[in-house]
Amino acid sequence: MDIRLLGPVEVFSGRDRVPTGRRQLRAVLAALAADAPRLVPTTVLIDRVWGEDPPARVRQAVWTRVADVRRVLGGGAEPRVLWRPSGYLLRVEPDQVDLHRFRGLTGAARRPGCPDTERVALLAAALELWQGPPLAGLRGEWVERQRESWQLERLDAAIAWARASSRIGQHTAVIPVLRALIEDHPYAEPVAAELTRALFADNRNGEAIAECQAACDRLYRKLGVTPGRELRALHRALLTGEQLPEPAAQPGAKPLVVPAQLTADVAAFAGRGGELARLDGMLAETAEVVIIAVSGAAGVGKSAFAVHWAHRVRDRFPDGNLYVDLRGSDRERQALDPAEATRLCLDALGVPAERVPAELDARTALYRSLLAGRRMLVVLDDAVDSAQVRPLLPGTSGCVVVVSSRATLTGLIAAHGARVLALGPLSRAEARELLDARLGGARTGAEPAAVADIITACACSPLALATAATRAVIEPRLRLSVLAGELTRSPS
Repeated sequence: MDIRLLGPVEVFSGRDRVPTGRRQLRAVLAALAADAPRLVPTTVLIDRVWGEDPPARVRQAVWTRVADVRRVLGGGAEPRVLWRPSGYLLRVEPDQVDLHRFRGLTGAARRPGCPDTERVALLAAALELWQGPPLAGLRGEWVERQRESWQLERLDAAIAWARASSRIGQHTAVIPVLRALIEDHPYAEPVAAELTRALFADNRNGEAIAECQAACDRLYRKLGVTPGRELRALHRALLTGEQLPEPAAQPGAKPLVVPAQLTADVAAFAGRGGELARLDGMLAETAEVVIIAVSGAAGVGKSAFAVHWAHRVRDRFPDGNLYVDLRGSDRERQALDPAEATRLCLDALGVPAERVPAELDARTALYRSLLAGRRMLVVLDDAVDSAQVRPLLPGTSGCVVVVSSRATLTGLIAAHGARVLALGPLSRAEARELLDARLGGARTGAEPAAVADIITACACSPLALATAATRAVIEPRLRLSVLAGELTRSPS
């Protein structure tokens, strides 16, 4: 069984193509295969296939299309598509889906110490899996976003292949491939730089100068940005006869800037053991982009929770971490504009101000290109809605994004398969743990009844408990019974 997504959605049994029928069947198959063998929640499946225009009896439509997929895939006594109370999963091995084979090959090519000859072979095999635009013949918001994301992965792999090929002297072979890439990605500076180097190494100096100049002109005239340092250095070296500079970064190398933007961890964080374990489990599920939406009412501790968990796992992300306060609930300042949020991320990633594109789409493309192939943690705190967050989502595997918001962020769940963690009030035991951590066990142990009354008055809200604890810390002579009485009479 071979399921193909990197081109038209097709199924092969050996060398024989299996008829897949109507478009909706292929859409359901693609929505399941993209995450195989992980479970796809029913709500996510519906949004991937029908978007904002589901049929009136959408659950019946899902059942019908899933039955069609089972018929196409076969599987004997146990069907290929399994139902679970929360959704469906495709029972296949990852290497039975071309997308996952592609990622396995590119991951192997990125491993430290991989010889260039082996890297070239691995990346060539990965690129040969592509049969055209991914998910060809399908349409919809999820399809468009996946298509863009996967094509960025292909671009990253093609650049890595070209660099490794050039290092072992195969300059001539990479030139036509890079020219085709330039047609599809005219503003991708690494492609233009590699094509310039390959032409020069092939003793085609005039073409190398012309190609480099054309790339600089496109960036300046179409995007209004100054070409990057690498292209400028190449152009100068070609005109002066100097030795060409080395590539800005080799495949798999760390970025020049490793941002570390997480805010300080909460000193007396307490409770939430179950929720922290759930996030750990989400992180372990997949090597692809993980988006975790942490939601909850005001004062429930979303920001503190997200930052605390990020500190727990930050060592797993050697390429750094980004933190952006989106100011969704800030009463004194406007919510952060997506274009400004993206600019802040580009600045943290070391992009000079003069190279930051003016348009949001161009900023997003540059941001995703910089994150491609990296292991980075991104914390987006206090989001207004999904639209504010979308430009800040990485396009390729390896990154984890944690978004906190009072909203449920259904757009991220529908279009991007975000995992959801809804925070409620603390348990009474966790609330007691918080007060013990803030006030010390001796003080809380001396007045257990007052502590219980404070917890009740604060309704186990982390913010309310922290505020009450702050009052007690500021006034060390204040009896907790007095504080409890004040809170009970006037809990606001």
